[in-house]
Amino acid sequence: MRKTIGMEELDNFEVDGDRLYWKGTAVVMERKLTLDWYQTLLATAAAAGALLAGVHPFGATFGWW
Repeated sequence: MRKTIGMEELDNFEVDGDRLYWKGTAVVMERKLTLDWYQTLLATAAAAGALLAGVHPFGATFGWW
């Protein structure tokens, strides 16, 4: 049975190191997320583009370029 989580229920989440808990019980992930090589390449390119899009206006404001 699936149920949505309301804003008042978000306090039930806990994080301890790299483990996630819900109401004191560990959340078990069934499988790890793995990306193909091209998905990794696209994700890296998107992250680099987002970083540059944020840095460029900052550098232009301070006259770096």
